[in-house]
Amino acid sequence: MIGGLRGAHGGLKANDWVLNISTLLYVFSLLGVVPYLSRYAVSLGAGGFEVSLLGPSYAVTAIGLRLLVGRLIDMGYASTLMFLGGVLNALALAVLAVTSSVPMILASRLIQGVSVAMFIPASLYSASVGDPQGAQKRILWRSTMWGLGAAVGPAVAGFILSVHSWALMFAVAALIALASGFLGLSFRSPRFEGGGGGGGIATLPFALASLTLFMYVVGYQSLNIFLPSLHEVEGLPKYYTAYFFTSLALFNLGSRLALSLTGGFSPGRMALTGLALSLAGFAATALDPLSLRSLAYAALVGAGLGLLFPSLQVISLLGVPEGRRGSASSIYTAMFDFGSLIGPPLVITLSGEYKSALVTSTLFVALAFTPITLTISRKHLNPKT
Repeated sequence: MIGGLRGAHGGLKANDWVLNISTLLYVFSLLGVVPYLSRYAVSLGAGGFEVSLLGPSYAVTAIGLRLLVGRLIDMGYASTLMFLGGVLNALALAVLAVTSSVPMILASRLIQGVSVAMFIPASLYSASVGDPQGAQKRILWRSTMWGLGAAVGPAVAGFILSVHSWALMFAVAALIALASGFLGLSFRSPRFEGGGGGGGIATLPFALASLTLFMYVVGYQSLNIFLPSLHEVEGLPKYYTAYFFTSLALFNLGSRLALSLTGGFSPGRMALTGLALSLAGFAATALDPLSLRSLAYAALVGAGLGLLFPSLQVISLLGVPEGRRGSASSIYTAMFDFGSLIGPPLVITLSGEYKSALVTSTLFVALAFTPITLTISRKHLNPKT
């Protein structure tokens, strides 16, 4: 068992910051370009159904690898998987930099699916092992790095796009992805005594947190795809899209940073608070998607997201034995893949057009209240974790 981490920067050691910065660079490269993919596809002539495939296309390859990756993480290959994930993300972005066709955009997303299946659960697992208090702190700081990458990435990518070209935006992201992989390789993977650990991952908090994540992601990924598409169809400037997602990302980061600096919190109640804030932002965006007031709505979505996701990670993983947390991380993060795979095509099929899709997305976010409320009411979480 890894002992508690001590030192500066919230009790984290240098090795933990290697993990954090690798995660930061990976998220910067991955999520920096995602808000612009649907606009890129629409500009190349993609229709509504083709645009709806941008989210689920990555999930097709990611889901198929999750169980294998989880097993490899539990066997001690987390650092290698982060390296491979970074390199494959760089390859996918390089494809985007040189292509000008919708099928190649979808092909690049398939490559990114393999990358995501490797890097993200390996990174989350690496933060989750150790004494419970230290593990919670590491999960929260990793989550903050995720929020920082999600905030800075779209802003920088949008700036590059506004002053230069699609190709340069994707090329810069590819170089950053490559750096994340090599930094991940230098991370010293956790080791602990006692083999795989007793027990399994089929705990009720794990299942309910995973279900909450799935329902939320159905709505969230649909918002990510169909709002930029609506902007493009309505002829709004590119900065509308950039401003919306930058506002969302900044408030997401602020919430995550606040959780990282707090001394203790109730993850169940914090998840419920985050979901309520986010739902308010979704609903306002669905009713008024084309005005600059949507920047305030994006702030609500982001602030809620920044409370919800780290809380769900703590709920889902810290009740699972350390020797099974690689598999748990893979299955939990696969819920994001399933939401991405099912969500946008289902939402656009039910809605028919982009503006109605925003309303349908909001309804799916509202459905996420059921499992997280059940998590709290069943009292499977301590008041302070």
